[in-house]
Order: sequence, then structure tokens, then C-alpha cells
Amino acid sequence: MNNLFDKPLNQLTDEEKSQLTDKQKKAFKALIGSAKPSVPFSSVTLNDCVRPDGLALDLRFIEPIAVPAPTLHIPQEIIIPVPSDFLCEHLLTVQKFYVLNNEKACRMLIDAILLEVLKSEFNDSLSGFCEVKNDWEGTGFGYTGDVDYMFGSSKTKSVDTMDSFLLVVVAKKEWPDSAIPQVLAEAGCLLKKRLAAGKNTPVFAVLTNGLLFRFFAIDTDGVVYASKTHSSLSEILRWFTWFMTAIMTEKAIGDSLTQLRNCFGPKNPIFSKKIRIQK
Repeated sequence: MNNLFDKPLNQLTDEEKSQLTDKQKKAFKALIGSAKPSVPFSSVTLNDCVRPDGLALDLRFIEPIAVPAPTLHIPQEIIIPVPSDFLCEHLLTVQKFYVLNNEKACRMLIDAILLEVLKSEFNDSLSGFCEVKNDWEGTGFGYTGDVDYMFGSSKTKSVDTMDSFLLVVVAKKEWPDSAIPQVLAEAGCLLKKRLAAGKNTPVFAVLTNGLLFRFFAIDTDGVVYASKTHSSLSEILRWFTWFMTAIMTEKAIGDSLTQLRNCFGPKNPIFSKKIRIQK
């Protein structure tokens, strides 16, 4: 009978339920009553992202602005990297011989670009992880699912603690509307875990379909900042270079974080009301 507890509650048959003792039925009822509502990352909406009993993100610079202006700005001193011959040839080969009509195909491009980033001279401690479980719940609402890619430092080469991670990358064939809430929720959950561990620095996120890339930062106050969409390989690598450099501010305080936050915000004022939950 104990194996009944290994099955999700909603998968128990009436016959199996009848086998439960009164004590077990009471335990199941308590579990059902205490469960908080949650949503998988793939189904997250912008309203889910701003729930005060959940992530409570501040999306004043994101949708629904008619033409969102970039609010994340790369420092001018960040050099423009030259893509390696291997990367350029690989990307051209993939696009020549594969039809990029689904997420799995697009990941061949993403994998190659991320490998180039991790091999760069600007990285000496970060590793790439795939399909990282990133569930988190607030006071009344939760979020569940895996992150496609996550960059972080781990001496054991395992996802032992989430507070050592700072960058999430989401691969989505659908571009960009349905994917934006997902990448923000995944990065928001990472931010909450870091804050709970006493790591008071921003987190970064990238949304891509393999050809187009958009970069995000979420500050410790929950305000989300975003770049415009990029398609130039050199510019994409430049943004990753900056993120890799900025990630090093995890251990920094004072001036380093101040310089980082100088890259956050609109260059021209944007007047937009914060998104409210639809009732």
C-alpha cells in the first residue's frame, strides 16, 4: 500500500483510494489542502510574473509598451569579439543542411554559440549546465520546470546549490511574445534563490531561437531590464562577453555594482504603468 504514495494524487483510482486507511486519507487531504497553486514555466504569463504572492517582478520596462525601448545598455568599452572560424563554419553548415523549424534544430546553433562563449578568455570559472531544475514558490504561488541552459560555478561540476548560478538561457522557436514570460520567470526564480542565500546581485538571462537573441537583467528589487533584439553574431558574442564580465561582480560590492547598474534603465524616460494582475 505504501507504493500508493509514490503516485501523484490525481492519478489514484477510486479503487486505490478505497484502500487507504483513515489516517492515510487524512494525510492526503492535508497535502491537498496545503498545496499552493503553481504554473510550469512553459505556461507562465506576464500576469504570473508580477503576482505579489509569487515572483512580484516589476515589468515597467517590458510589455505592454507598444515599441519597447532598450533599457539594458552594453558599456562602450566592451570589445567586439571576432567569431572563430570554426564557429562561423559550423553555423553556416547547420543552416545549410538542416531545416530550423523546431526547437531541437535551433539548439544546434545555440549549443555552438554557448560553447564559444564558455571557451572565451573572459571565462575562467563558469561551466554550462543543461536542463536545470529551477522550481520555486512564493507565499501563495509557485513556478515549476527546467531551465534549458544555466551558467554558474561549481567545484563539483554538479548543480548542488543554485546560488552559484547567475545566467539562464532559454531556447524557444516561438519568437518572441510567448517566450518572454518564460525567460523572465526562470530568471526570477533564480534571483529569489540567490537572495535567500544572501547573494544580493542581479541575475542575467538570454532568450533566443538560435538566430535572434535578446538579453535581460533582473536587479535585486525585481525590476526587469531588456536589450533590443540582436542578430549579428559579433554583437551577440559581445553581449555574452559583457555578461561574463558582469557575472564576476557576484563577489564584488560598491563601485563594481554601481557601474553595472549604470547600464540599467532607459536612456529616455518611458512612461508605462506597472502591469496589474487581471481579475
